[in-house]
Amino acid sequence: MSTDTLPLTALVPEARGGLIEIYDQHAALKLTVVEREGARLVDEEWDVPGTYILLDRPDEDGVWGAYVGKAPSGVRNRLGAHIRNKDHWYRAVLIRRDTTHGFNSAQVGWLEGRMYDLLAAAENAVLHNGNRPSDETLPAYDRQMLELAILPVTRVLRLLAHDPASADDVAEIGGSAPKRPRTSRFYGIGLEEIIRAGLLAAGTKLVSVNGSWPASAVVSKNERIEYQGKEYSSPSTAAGVVRGGAANGWDFWAVETDTGRVTLATLRQRFLDATNSPTPSDVERA
Repeated sequence: MSTDTLPLTALVPEARGGLIEIYDQHAALKLTVVEREGARLVDEEWDVPGTYILLDRPDEDGVWGAYVGKAPSGVRNRLGAHIRNKDHWYRAVLIRRDTTHGFNSAQVGWLEGRMYDLLAAAENAVLHNGNRPSDETLPAYDRQMLELAILPVTRVLRLLAHDPASADDVAEIGGSAPKRPRTSRFYGIGLEEIIRAGLLAAGTKLVSVNGSWPASAVVSKNERIEYQGKEYSSPSTAAGVVRGGAANGWDFWAVETDTGRVTLATLRQRFLDATNSPTPSDVERA
């Protein structure tokens, strides 16, 4: 088995429209995939804090909409509200802890923001959220634990044909992505803009958030990423060297802070939020 393979246990119902239950033992997560018409099947076990992603059907170009949310008072009730108030989605992915003590409200708030970053960077996703949600009050150990949830969420979305791959990923494997509508977000910025905005400094240590590919690097004085003595012009190129293949470096590398790890994708989003004017381009810089 490849070291980058994620083992998940999936329980698929015989009846069409039933709940698909997916378990990740490593991150102690339970994910449930539910069709809109099957939302009534979500029972009281989801009356607990969690997060969720509402998915739109992909259009003819493969572009799909998504809404990321949190439910501190219970996922089932929140899902019911979206049945009444949001008519764009056809499928939802629900996420909760598969442990005696589940998520608390601060944890689901932080995880909501982290999943927002994941989909904001996705080449074919258009987020319906108006602003980036966040909860930055968590201690470092909580953030490190919650980072483990991102990989299984990513793999499940890919399994559902809602691949959260970024433009970096598509370009690295030699593919071509469909041209996205103007409502989607293009970054058109590189590492140097993040540095010049004061969100990242030369000499800052970067670490991998992917447990299968541990690595550390540093931001060089040349506004590049230095890994094992060699400088790389983009986060994805450096991450690709670590993995030996395509990688989204914005999600791969993170800065260690007093309150936990902050990915480059999060710093990029902070830059965009501060400028409030993302630069449009047809291809996101790696």
